[in-house]
Amino acid sequence: MSARWVLGLNIGLHDASAALLKDGAIVAMGEQERFSRNKRANGEAPLDALNYCLAYAGIALKQLAAIAVGTDVDALIKWTEPTAEEMRQLSTLTDPRRILPSSLISNGHALPPVIQVRHHLAHAASALWASGMDSAAVLVIDNRGEDASTTLFSGDLNQFVEIERYPVADSLGLYYRAAAQYTGLCGHAREVGKLMGLAAYGRPVLPVPLQVVNDRPCFCRLPQTNGVRGGEIAPLRTKQLTDFFVQNCFPYVGGLKEEIMSYANFAASVQLSVEEAVLALCRRLKQHTGQRRLALAGGVALNCTANRVICQSGLFDEVFIQPVAHDAGVALGAALEVDCRLTGRNRDTANPIFDQYCGPEFSQEAIEECLRQNKLSFEHLGEEALAEKVAASIAQGEIVAWFQGRAEVGPRALGARSLLGDPRSRATLVRLNKMKSREMWRPLAPSVLAESYSTYFEDGRPSRYMIIASMVKLEQRYRIPAVTHVDGTVRPQVVEREVNPRFWKLLKAFERKTGIPMVVNTSFNIEAEPIVNSPQDAVRSFLASSADCLAIGDALVFAKQQK
Repeated sequence: MSARWVLGLNIGLHDASAALLKDGAIVAMGEQERFSRNKRANGEAPLDALNYCLAYAGIALKQLAAIAVGTDVDALIKWTEPTAEEMRQLSTLTDPRRILPSSLISNGHALPPVIQVRHHLAHAASALWASGMDSAAVLVIDNRGEDASTTLFSGDLNQFVEIERYPVADSLGLYYRAAAQYTGLCGHAREVGKLMGLAAYGRPVLPVPLQVVNDRPCFCRLPQTNGVRGGEIAPLRTKQLTDFFVQNCFPYVGGLKEEIMSYANFAASVQLSVEEAVLALCRRLKQHTGQRRLALAGGVALNCTANRVICQSGLFDEVFIQPVAHDAGVALGAALEVDCRLTGRNRDTANPIFDQYCGPEFSQEAIEECLRQNKLSFEHLGEEALAEKVAASIAQGEIVAWFQGRAEVGPRALGARSLLGDPRSRATLVRLNKMKSREMWRPLAPSVLAESYSTYFEDGRPSRYMIIASMVKLEQRYRIPAVTHVDGTVRPQVVEREVNPRFWKLLKAFERKTGIPMVVNTSFNIEAEPIVNSPQDAVRSFLASSADCLAIGDALVFAKQQK
């Protein structure tokens, strides 16, 4: 029997991506921004990501059983009631000429069926069906998907039952983005996560429009949007929110980035209101489903502090947060949902837990050819020697650019495309933030040996994906100041030997030298760029940065040894 190939795509106006399944298991996934070098891939179709997936598997478009798209464009158009200009934009979303490379569709072969999947259903599938759990309550929270901003599901191995759907006017994602815009922190790449870091410096004492009434989040202090055309709701709600912030929240004016700390109390107030809203939704899910397991997806699920609150609540014994929780993840979810339809919804085993390392990889020959073309001298080392030398460099206070194996997918660097430093010195945070042109008040995260997690952190849950905040134990904070935030929190990644053996060996070597089983880990990229994707990206970013060495495959390049 031939393999069943299903390709999933996110074809929206940002975070374009592609994911390829073989008989229901993920083979490859790519985010368009990594290939085009346009952060968030704003306005792009997932052409390069799609090509990567097919090339990695060595298959042609004609071998696909179906192409799954993580947006129901027909439902979106119906809800939007678009103007002529909006219709021109929306009608291009599923146009094969936009989403498929011409080289793939000009050979006379008929296209595989293109099947649309509701956006939140795709998010839900990406979470539960990649979690390893056979059933769970599922919570999807984002800016919007078609006519919804939040959806509550109950799911099992083969299907989802929708419990509640919240309209775009009640969007928590839209609320958080409007708040980030008020502070001036949200730019072209929608860097709303900065607001979460700023919140730690403030107190939640300011009035905000988001409230919880009968375990339902609502904007009770804002005008209603009844009768407003769908396409006008998001901009109208954004204006209402901005007006409320200016009238009620210090410093009563938006966008003063030069005085960012004046927004600290505002950020703390918004963050607390989102945590309370998310927790209320979790209580509703628990009440409706009785489940002891929870899966989360959607952009708001990237809020590590809110995720910690969920885990601390005791509502659920198991919590899985999709590491590609933002819109790039719907490519995977749409593919999983369509694959399930193709099997007649007759899957009898859960997929294994999501493998974040499903991006591009490069041979050592290709890596070293790239180094030679860039006239870089390097040492070729075995895995053990590489770990020892890199650990020694980090222990001496140096910054190491780390490019190894298949790339991780999602917004967090997880030990495949990372910049690494010494957690024992606060100077590491200062240097890395300067190197990446990040605001100096923003925290950095650690990667820690899984077996040492409980020695350093408490009241969180170990996560492979750097997506759940924890508290650093009081007696350990002085030992790892580079990763301890001002409020004592941290966003750790646990590293397991069987998941990422090379990175684990590096951490083990660093522990032998310093007694500390972790390193500072931030994404390998420079200002305003996506995470590096190829050896050439790595070399260019390394040379443009002030990193001390580049560990790329089995090659080690020291900046001080270059001419």
